[in-house]
Amino acid sequence: MTPRSFFNIILKIFGLFFLKEIVNIVLQLISSSLYFTRIGSAGDGVWTFFITALILAFYAFIVFQLLFKTNYLLDKLELDKGFSQEEFSFTIPASLVLTIALIVTGGIILTNEIPNLCRQVFTYFQEKRLSRGTTTPEFSYAIIAGVKIIIGFLLIGERERIVKFIESRQNKKEQVSEKK
Repeated sequence: MTPRSFFNIILKIFGLFFLKEIVNIVLQLISSSLYFTRIGSAGDGVWTFFITALILAFYAFIVFQLLFKTNYLLDKLELDKGFSQEEFSFTIPASLVLTIALIVTGGIILTNEIPNLCRQVFTYFQEKRLSRGTTTPEFSYAIIAGVKIIIGFLLIGERERIVKFIESRQNKKEQVSEKK
């Protein structure tokens, strides 16, 4: 695998992550269009719709660049320059693969849940302000998002311990299978 093809794959993977976010933004765009049906909230609906459409356009531009213009990005960013080898040969130990998987998993959790926590806290205070004490807004969703954020940070921060634990369990299974 050449450095150019490696970075081409990496950029396309990032493009797919952004494409996933576009789906979430389209759902927000649909939900913001529901404001137009409520009496007295058309101004809020237009503002929310405009901001969401702007974010959607930005993400669409990024996805287009990452998925369809990767060679252009590679040339401009010069990602494939400066390598002494023309070909990559991969001999990656299992612990490194586990470490990378834990970092990616923790990163995905954080990128999903930090905005979710902000949205839940915003919704809580908005419901509390609008209801003026007549109802009790739900705060458990924000707590769940906070717990997921803590789990994401723990996966990234304690990755060495988790890898050692997984490897020790694997070694015990191999020793048991050798005795049989």
